[in-house]
Amino acid sequence: MADRREDTEGYTRSLEILRLCLTPAGFVASPIDVDNYARVWARDGVITGLAALASGDGELMMGMKRTLTTLGKHQGPHGEIPSNVTVDGGQVSYGQLVGRVDALLWYVIGACAYVRYTGDGGWKAEVRPNVERALFLAGCWEYNNRGLVYTPQSGNWADEYIQQGYVLSDQLLYMLALRSAALLYDNRVWLAKAEYLRQVLQVNYWPRASLADQDLVYHPHAYHQQVEQSEKGKRGETAHWLPAFSPSGYATYFDGLAHALALLTSLGDDEQRQEAERYVQDLEAEIGSALLPAFWPIIRPGELAWEALEANHLYGELKNQPYKYHNGGLWPVLTGLYAVGLTLHGQQERGKHLLAAINAANAQGGEKERWGFAEYHHGQTHESLGTNYLAWSAAAGVLAHQAVWQGRNPLFV
Repeated sequence: MADRREDTEGYTRSLEILRLCLTPAGFVASPIDVDNYARVWARDGVITGLAALASGDGELMMGMKRTLTTLGKHQGPHGEIPSNVTVDGGQVSYGQLVGRVDALLWYVIGACAYVRYTGDGGWKAEVRPNVERALFLAGCWEYNNRGLVYTPQSGNWADEYIQQGYVLSDQLLYMLALRSAALLYDNRVWLAKAEYLRQVLQVNYWPRASLADQDLVYHPHAYHQQVEQSEKGKRGETAHWLPAFSPSGYATYFDGLAHALALLTSLGDDEQRQEAERYVQDLEAEIGSALLPAFWPIIRPGELAWEALEANHLYGELKNQPYKYHNGGLWPVLTGLYAVGLTLHGQQERGKHLLAAINAANAQGGEKERWGFAEYHHGQTHESLGTNYLAWSAAAGVLAHQAVWQGRNPLFV
């Protein structure tokens, strides 16, 4: 469990990495120039910027504004927010094989959070057209006008995984973006939409027999089938939020980001939150680490999903080998977001436990006495993997520290 004095070093080291990743264009994902990491990324930059807001450091908070300004400057003709931009602005990517749904939503959340925490009224007015265009495009991604955005495979942070459809993490980001913008700009239409979306999510991502005949059920056949399979014990009782569904039915694996966001947004009731937390604690005992996996269980060669996973990668080497990257890799950034959610629900001791795990992980693998701040860790051996000096791994330490010791939550409203 985190000790206040011991955590001081972790917090200081984390702030050092945020400064190392700060450029005139905003926060880069990492100063290491490999696989586009030395670029300003929407999701990485906003999460890092939220940590900057939590820190209260003026220079880092200005880094958040620079990040958002860079992204907004390169907003696409339909409202698209770039996935990433080079520091010099010469190269702009909206996604490789497909566009990124989550980049747009993180941008709106970040822009609203920045204004809320700084009171920058001038920038509030300046960024409003970007926010409006972004939310309009998100609405277009509700292809059937029924409230949920549809994410194509590779369309969010899990760009080399096989997640697609009505993805819970993206719906939660959409709800947060709508609510954040609604409260900032006093827009009742956005607020009503956010509240309706909350109701839809609570019904559809934790299927229960008592709700199976509600009008809010999005895919009745798949919903009833999921309930029946749970009751027959084929898949076991639902013990956590389900990650996604599509026309072909529900996915049932554990999604670390979705659970962090569900906790942060107080999705569901106390009983569901407690049951999901029990599942997370059981997972910690199974894995031997308090870091949250991206997805669990892992996909192994020879399994039905392996061929699709093996086909979906951008660079020469398959990153999603078992226990690596999104395929069971353990991520400090997800753990940091989850720790903030725990503190919001009065679980400070659990938050301290996760904070200690984040700091221990971030301390691994550095050079010249600098902590490594690895991208992720192996799901079995727990060794540090991926690119080092990740801004959002450092952001995890800052966010969890400020939540545990100061009760701060700059993330959402």
